Order: sequence, then structure tokens, then C-alpha cells
Amino acid sequence: MVEKFDVIICGAGPAGATCALALGSSGLKVALVDKSNFPRDKICGDAIAAYVPKVLSTINPTYAKALADFTEKENVNTIRIVSPNTKTLDISYGVDGFISTRVHFDNFLLDLVKQLTNVKLFLHTAILDVVTNEKKAYVILADNIKLEASLIIGCDGEQGITRKKLTKTQLDPEHHAAAVRAYFKNVKDIPESTFELHFIDKVIPGYFWIFPLPNNEANVGLGIVSKSVAAKKLNLRQEMQRIIETNPSIKERFADAEMISKIEGYGLPLGSRKTTISGNRFMLCGDAASLIDPLTGEGIGQAIISGRYAGWQAKKCFEQNNFSASFMKQYNKIVYDKLWKEHKRNYFIRELIINKPKLFNALTSLLNKSKFLHNLTKKIFN
Repeated sequence: MVEKFDVIICGAGPAGATCALALGSSGLKVALVDKSNFPRDKICGDAIAAYVPKVLSTINPTYAKALADFTEKENVNTIRIVSPNTKTLDISYGVDGFISTRVHFDNFLLDLVKQLTNVKLFLHTAILDVVTNEKKAYVILADNIKLEASLIIGCDGEQGITRKKLTKTQLDPEHHAAAVRAYFKNVKDIPESTFELHFIDKVIPGYFWIFPLPNNEANVGLGIVSKSVAAKKLNLRQEMQRIIETNPSIKERFADAEMISKIEGYGLPLGSRKTTISGNRFMLCGDAASLIDPLTGEGIGQAIISGRYAGWQAKKCFEQNNFSASFMKQYNKIVYDKLWKEHKRNYFIRELIINKPKLFNALTSLLNKSKFLHNLTKKIFN
């Protein structure tokens, strides 16, 4: 059986859902495919950037309003950086970001998509193959279902089939991170509206995080560049437990805490290198395009940005009846014009400052003493 569409989006997470929303008023027939049923969990830090409402508003202001009314989130406007010598540096932002579990946030976005009449959902549906040629693109599903379209948009992550089948991108430990995460209840002394990054000697240039959630819960985890995991021979699950149980500045805060999930691991394809994100009749978004911030590990905002741009580029493709690799370079340009400068800067901060504990300690002290430098840092990261 062959079912025909204009666009097939592979993956219904933040990138795929946003791409579908961006195509909502296009008049194009869209298929949105995901291997999971929703609501579903996604291993992640759950931090969502303050600019996300603005991005959604550029698609439709009602989406930003819906996000403002969305209750399953904890607003945050301050990042607390704890240096290796346990000195703290608080940097406040002008607007609120928030922490929301992917179970809730991804389902919120998909509920918006379900209101679109031009999008057909294929949930709990495995993708077996993707193929492009000069004339068409095809996605092969289980149960002998074949989808045909003019364009495929891959939003199915680093391990998704679109990236594997349509590009030659390989994992590079220099530009990749590994992380583990668990949910806790009743962690003590979480500052109001603040998410924490603890830079601890053994896991430099990575960090241990505590991100607040509603109902006195927290997303707690540990992430580090993959090359350092190998060099330090770290078992991240064991290292996270060791920090919680023995680190002097952390263990008391977890003395009465309850771990309400198991510790789970995941990989993060970092945006500190440019990879293949488009080609003949395809574009890649989010993790499939390696767009995660190389310093903070943030990826949801980048996924939403790239999903929006992919949707807008898709409309241009149909307007000009051009799906060639050369025409898709417009998408590459707008994505990297938006994200590359910041990602490159943060990569160098990670390598030149975070990776040198003594320098990191000294800089933290200096920023706490100098109001001018503190405000300058705040301005840079805002």
C-alpha cells in the first residue's frame, strides 16, 4: 500500500512537532511518523530555553499563549554555576525559561499538532527504511505501508534512520557527550527559580546538574564529553551515585531525597562541528542535525528552531518546485547563521576555561568581585 503526501516528517519530538506546526497553514499534506505512542518519556535534562515562546509565536501567536497556560513546568530565570572549588556564580536572565519533563512537554506540542487538519499522525509506527531519488522520497513503515512524498524531514534523533540512511555522519567523541539522568523528590535547598550546574574536578569539562520541577521534584544528572568519558574511564551511573553520596557540597542535600526513577543514559550529538543537515529531498533537524549546545548540553530550543526553519524551507521548496541539494543549502545557512556563532564560542569556553579548573576557579571569583564583568557575562549569555 502506498500513501501519498507532500512532506513526511520522521520523529514527533520537539523538532518534528514544531516542523508540523510550521506547515500547518501551508496547504501541504503532511505525514508525521514516530515509533512511540504519546505521552512518552525521553531521557533528557528537560531544560527549555526562554526564547522558545518567541519561536512558537512566529509560527502562530496562539501557540505561545498555549505554552504560557501550560502548567506542567517550573519557571527558571537564574543559572547557578558552582566552580570546582565550590564557589558559586549566579547569572540571572531577563525572561523565564522553564523545566518540564519530556513526557509533558512533547505531548503538549503534539496536542497542538493534532489540531491541524493537514497533518496525519502515524504513532507507534516503526520506520524501516527511507529512500530518496531525483523524483520522489519514500518512507517504508511496518505492515507493508509505504509513504511517498516530495520531501523527507528527519527529526528522529542521532540514532534515527534518516541520519543513518541519508548522510555519512559518524559519531566523533570530540563533538559528542554522554549523560545520565534520574528524577528525585525532596532534594534540599533548591534556590527559587534557579537551575544548577556543578563543575566537579573528576568530571570536568562536564557537570552535575540539579534542575527543579513542579511538586518538589528535580531532574538530576551528570554529563560529560564522550572523549573524556573514555579518557577518565568513567562509569557515569556509578559516578553520579558517588557524587550524590560523598560530595561534601551535595550529599547533605540528598540525605532525605527519594529517587523516583532509575538512572538512565543517553547520548548528545554536539553542535561544535558542522555536519550534513540537508541534501536532495531531505533536511535534518534537532539531534539528527547535531545541534546541541557544546557547553550547556541544551538541545530542545535548537530542535524547535531548526524544526521551524525546516518547515519554512519546505514551503519554499513547493513554491519553487525545487527539492535539490543545492536549494536546500538555504536551510543550512539559516540554521548555522542562527546557532553556529554561539556554539563555536561555547565550545572554546568549554575547552579553554571549563577544562582548566584553576582558571575556572579564578574566573568565578573575579566575576563575583567585579560587578562590571558580572554584568558583561550576563549580557553575553543573554
